[in-house]
Amino acid sequence: MIIGVARVMAAGQDVAPGHVVVEGERIVRIGSGIPPGAEHVFPRGALVPGFIDLQVNGAAGVDLLDCDPAGVERVSAHLASTGTTGFLPTLITAPLERIAGALGVIRRARPAGAAILGVHIEGPALSAERRGAHDAGLLRQPGDPDLRRLYESAAPDLRLVTLAPELPGALELIAWLAARGVTVSLGHSNADYGRAAEALRQGARMATHLFNGMRSLHHREPGVVGAVLDDPHCICGVIADGHHVHPAVIRLVWRGVGAGRLAVVTDATAPAGMPPGEYHVMGRVVRVDAQGPPRLPDGTFMGTALRMDEAVRNLVSWGVPLRDAVGCATAVPARVLGLTDRGELAEGLRADLCVLGEDGRAVLTVVDGRTVFARPAT
Repeated sequence: MIIGVARVMAAGQDVAPGHVVVEGERIVRIGSGIPPGAEHVFPRGALVPGFIDLQVNGAAGVDLLDCDPAGVERVSAHLASTGTTGFLPTLITAPLERIAGALGVIRRARPAGAAILGVHIEGPALSAERRGAHDAGLLRQPGDPDLRRLYESAAPDLRLVTLAPELPGALELIAWLAARGVTVSLGHSNADYGRAAEALRQGARMATHLFNGMRSLHHREPGVVGAVLDDPHCICGVIADGHHVHPAVIRLVWRGVGAGRLAVVTDATAPAGMPPGEYHVMGRVVRVDAQGPPRLPDGTFMGTALRMDEAVRNLVSWGVPLRDAVGCATAVPARVLGLTDRGELAEGLRADLCVLGEDGRAVLTVVDGRTVFARPAT
């Protein structure tokens, strides 16, 4: 397969115009110009690495906590249409047996679109004060032996866990998870700066949807936000929809920590890719309209309907250079997961690719050397 585009965003430099040659699962050559025999030609397109989303609760009308393998396939196909080539199905606070059941479904699924890269369990060891849309009656303490058994049963698919570090037993759980190669992310937390900083020393490496579901930054008590920004190794997950975090704040974070520490996530839920209306997520009614994220009846945000290509386009519109914006959705999440074979465009790496059109939306998505989405010509 040869893909010719106006701009190839190769590792370290742009090739414009340029092309990529794919053989099997790998990129075998990146060159200048567009060869006459190219199968896919986009004279105004930009070829970038495929996006990696660390936080997907659902999409296409499907809640990943309550679906079958066909539902996982629908989510995967929707994500492919947004340029996403790999994702972590994210299971939020629920009865432990329900989470275990969802894990079994995800393990059996073999979706043809965006690839499953593991599982993210968000909760249930979260702060009641900062729980957001998580059900207060289902929260657990980190020391709960049933919770640890759930994490053990999720191995080796468990790649990311979000928890609140101030809860009793949280520091021990962080160290236990980190020793097993699981990335621990701080989120839905009311921790002060000292406790959050200690959690990072114990092995936590990320913050889940920075600013949302955590104590606000204060000049006398910086809290989780301050500890995360202050740690030069911590990755900051951000929802770049313009509603969860003001664009000016995301711009400030990017200027302060650099693109190498920002990981864009969608936090997509069942309404993603669907028309405005009412949907059921975890047995609760959420409303989504043409503007803004899905909301519970009391106005609480319930994830997003955000597309990953839209998130990257938003970053660019807010002043982040395209290369940096793309890196926030590719190289940084790949590094969080320890994936060294993707996240950049270079010869020998896995052929997980996305072509962005002039409108910033995906027009072609390639996963493992296979074309999984091609936007019809208009």
